Amino acid sequence: MTDNGVRPCRISPAAPHGVTPEQRAVLETRGRRAVEFGAAWFIGGLLVAVVTLGQAQGGGVQFVVWVPMFYGVHRIVSGFQLIRKSRELS
Repeated sequence: MTDNGVRPCRISPAAPHGVTPEQRAVLETRGRRAVEFGAAWFIGGLLVAVVTLGQAQGGGVQFVVWVPMFYGVHRIVSGFQLIRKSRELS
């Protein structure tokens, strides 16, 4: 595309649905990676919360890590949305 949004004559038009199989594969790969990355963040945050809870049993301060767990859930949900989108476009 040119700067003004007009397609030059020598560039072929997009696929009928606007998304090529390669683009669908990229969306699915990105979705799977987002799910894996989100799971890692969630598990990491959960481990820190469990470890600090165990240390706080003796009267120490409990350090609950909610933000990494919420971020992990967010990445998992967005990853599943990307996977669903890639399958709907096929």
